[in-house]
Order: sequence, then structure tokens, then C-alpha cells
Amino acid sequence: MKNKYNALQILTKVYRHTLRAVPFSGVSGILNYLVQGLFPAFTSLVQARLFDAAYSLTQGVDTLTIVILYGSLFVVAYAVVYIFQFISSITINAGIYERCTSYYNMKISEKTAALPLISFEDVNVLNLQNRAKDCAEREILSQIYMSSTVFITSGISVISTISVLAAYNIWFVPISIFSVLPYFIARILRGKEFYSLKKAQAKKTRRLDYLWGLFHNKQAIKEMRVMGFGEYLAQKWVETRDEVNEELWQQNIKDGKSMLFCDTLKIIGYGLSILLALLLVVNGHISIGIFGACIAAFKSMQESTKSFLIDLGTMPEKMAFANDYFEFLDLTEDHNGIKSIDGIKDCISLSNVSFAYPNSDDYALKNVSLTIHKGEKIVVLGVNGSGKTTLSKIILGIYPPSQGEMRYDNILSSDIDKNSLYTYISVIPQNFVSYSLTLRENIAISDLRHLQDDSLIKHSLASTGLQSLLSQVGSLDEQLGPEFGGKELSGGQWQKIAIARGLFKTSELIILDEPTSALDPVLETEILRQFIEIAKNKTAVIISHRVGLCKLADRIIVMKDGQICEIGTHYDLIEKDGEYRRLYISQEQWYR
Repeated sequence: MKNKYNALQILTKVYRHTLRAVPFSGVSGILNYLVQGLFPAFTSLVQARLFDAAYSLTQGVDTLTIVILYGSLFVVAYAVVYIFQFISSITINAGIYERCTSYYNMKISEKTAALPLISFEDVNVLNLQNRAKDCAEREILSQIYMSSTVFITSGISVISTISVLAAYNIWFVPISIFSVLPYFIARILRGKEFYSLKKAQAKKTRRLDYLWGLFHNKQAIKEMRVMGFGEYLAQKWVETRDEVNEELWQQNIKDGKSMLFCDTLKIIGYGLSILLALLLVVNGHISIGIFGACIAAFKSMQESTKSFLIDLGTMPEKMAFANDYFEFLDLTEDHNGIKSIDGIKDCISLSNVSFAYPNSDDYALKNVSLTIHKGEKIVVLGVNGSGKTTLSKIILGIYPPSQGEMRYDNILSSDIDKNSLYTYISVIPQNFVSYSLTLRENIAISDLRHLQDDSLIKHSLASTGLQSLLSQVGSLDEQLGPEFGGKELSGGQWQKIAIARGLFKTSELIILDEPTSALDPVLETEILRQFIEIAKNKTAVIISHRVGLCKLADRIIVMKDGQICEIGTHYDLIEKDGEYRRLYISQEQWYR
């Protein structure tokens, strides 16, 4: 796939982000490498003068002043370089690498929070997010900033040192360049291969993280311990890890062989430079002092040219990773309309709504038309995979319709400011979260305006049958959950807290997406009866695959294969002798 940005655009973005995040460190890093870039040529010139003066001094010529002068310059030059290195080592490591890495990860988090939730159903987005995280965590962007600086300063060092060597003998130049040129070729070839490998491994590394996460998930650990499949999952993790590592190992072997070949040519080139310098001394073309300076300058030039070419050769690989990072940051964020609302006054309506998940040719919803009136208690019923949870996400405005229209009080959902909409909506999801926070926070986190309203929190606890929980844990400010030494609750208590949290929020629409499905049917029905009573002044949509509550609903929406197949009351649908009656008969023994 072709990169979205060219190298200059990526470099501009990297510099802009780095200097915005760490301006002082960014500038000091550049200054340090500029000084180091000029250092080899300067020291070569000083060394030549110093060696010649020292040799003349041994021959009885009074050159002591010159020796002291150039010796002092040599020492001062090294002192200046080391001072810059000391300062920059702190600013570069702490600033350009550590602080910038935090900055880049923060940008990924901000973008993730701003993406439409439907994006996380798209495997391409998930893989791109994974590569963006990899780019930030491996400090690729910081490396580009520093490498581009080193690239420029190495170029200055190479050019200045070439000028000095060329003045001694022009043959030093091709020997030094051709002895290190293979580094450039090797870095380009291996860099492209490494990027392609990491891109291909994105799915495997996500699987690796997923499997590792299971061993830190309390529920998963309990299940794997009882069922005895912990070793199986561990083996799958090991196999995936070994597969990833083996691919990286094979790539590293190829890279090592390439570097060994390059290092061999570099050593041969250095030997040729010494031989050339000796011939020049023997033939009287250069002095002993210049001979020493030539050898030092040649070695310095090899190192500078090697650094220059390696940085140049690794740039395509790093640019490809950086392109992924900036491409992720450029993903379209969740659309937010401009119309604010002050409540849902009349109804919620869907007109010929169809919806398909990303990377899927099948529609999860097909031509759904439905109107939910204010204050109604609706049960959306259907077997797993019938489309009922997808319908709830459309009603919530989380997923936009692929086709058709979704309206609140005759205003298109896409035109509404979601912040104003969600002020009036509460949701209790199937996979609710058990927060390791205080009892107070677990209830009032849904409406933080009333975080300190003890009477309102206690009323929510009582209304969901949790009267005894307060005395059990001690106070509203007691920690819940064992992670931080708090009180562990039963599954039923956590579920009731989730319902209390949803009801605590001052909302007009509340949606329950099977939050009690893990309970037995009788207990579930009792909890939902209480919910119906508590939510009598709200519009409520209850997603379920059980029929126990349906007699209390104003209307029942029966889903099948992504479509509404029946709408009506319990008694209407029983007489209709359709899908609802079939479901009811299959479950009625639970409610006798």
C-alpha cells in the first residue's frame, strides 16, 4: 500500500511535534550534533599542525609555542564536545525520547477516544492502531528526529573531512566512500524487509497481547483453572510468541550477515588507507605529522560516512512506520452535530434503517422502521445474533445507520450534538464494568454532579434491593473490589450496582442490554420488575433473549435475522402464533 505522506511531509510533522513537545531538548540536540559534525575536520587540521610542530621540536627547532597552542586547542575542542555531549545526553534521553514517547502515546490515546465506536469493529483500523502504538513505543519518531539531525551533521562532518583528506591525496576519498557504501545498501534492503515483516505481524501481535491479557483477567483465570485449559492457552501464547520471535530472529540473522560483510569491507578500506598514507610518506609527499592526521581523519571519515549512510538507509523503514502513526492520527473522528437538544420530548424513530459492520457484506440490520414514544417501556426480544444489540447501539447513536434515518424528535441523529444528547441517555451494558472504586463512586460516577448527595445515592441503592450492602461494606466511601484491598461483592451485587448506576443518572432514556443475562431467569425477572417500577417516568428499552418481563412491557419488538418480525403486546403476540409464541413456549417452564 502506498504511503499517504512523502518523506518531507513526515519529517516536517516529526519536527513540528517534537519541538512542540520538548522545545529545549529539541534545539539542544541539534546544536550538539552540529558541534560534533564540525569536530572531526577541526581536530584533523589541529592534529596535523600539532604533530608537525612536535616532530620539529624533536629535531631541535623551537616550536614549543606552536605545540602548546595547538595542544591547548585540541584539549579545548574535546572539552567543548564532551560538555555538549553531557548536556545533550540528558536532554535527548529524558526529553526527545522519554517525554516525546509519552507525548506520542498521549496523541494515540486522544485519537482513540475521538474515533467513532464503529471504527473498532474494523480490523484494518485495529491493525493500523497497533502499528501506530508500535511506532510510538519503539521510539521511531524520536529516532527520525535525531537521525535526521545526525544525517545533516554527519553530512557536514563527511564533507569537511573529505575536504581535508582530498587536500592530502584525492585517493583517500573513493577508498573511504566505497568501503562504507554497502552499509547504505544493506540498511535500505533490510529496513524494507523489517517494515513488511512488522506490518504482516500486526494481527499476530494483537493475538499475543490478547492471550497474555487472559492471564490477568480474574474471570478468565477462574474459568481456566476450573475447566483446566490454562496450559492450553499458555501453549497457544508460547506458540504465537515463538512464531513472532522466529520471524524476527530470521530477519536479524540476515541483518547480521549483511553487517558482517559491510564491516569486513570497512576494515579492508582502513587497511588500504594506511598503506596509501605510508606510500605518500615514503615518497615524501606528506610529512609524519600529516601521516598521523591522515590516518585519524580517514578513520573519522569512515565512521561519519558509515553513520551518514546508515541513517540515510534506515530512513525509508522509519518513514514507513511514521506514516502509519500519522495516518492513524488522521483517521476521521466521530462526527458530532451542531444542534443541541434539551431532552427527548416526543419520540425516537428509525426509518428503513440498515446497518452492516465494517469488513462485512452481510447486514446486521435490514430495513428496520420503529417509533419509540416518550415514556414507553419496550422489550427488544430475539435469539443471539438476531440484531437486537446492534439495534440498541443505533438507538443510542453510537453506530450511524448504513442506510435509512435515525431521528430524535424529528431531528436527524447525525445533526445532534452528542454531548447534549448523552445528557439525557443512560445505558446499562451487558458487559458492565465492576469499578475498583468506592461504593459512592460506583453509583454516582454516572452523574458526577451528585457525587456528594448521600441521600440520592442511598435511595438508588435501596431501589435496586441493595439496602443491606451499605451496612455490609461500612460506608459509601469504602473501597470495593479486591484489587486495592476493598470488599469483594457477589456477581448479583455487582449487577445490581450497575443497574443502580444507570438509574442514578438523571436521564430520559435508559437502555438495558441484557445486564442480568448471567442470572437465573426468576431472579432476572424480579430485578427487571423493580427496574420497570423505578424507571416509570423514563423511556426504557430492554434488550433480552428471555420472555419473563414481556408481560409488563408496553410493546414487544421481536427481532429475527436482523429484521423486526413482530411488534405488539404479550397477549397480542401470543394470539398471533408466530416467533414470539415460539420463544415463549420454549421458556415458559422457567416462569411457572
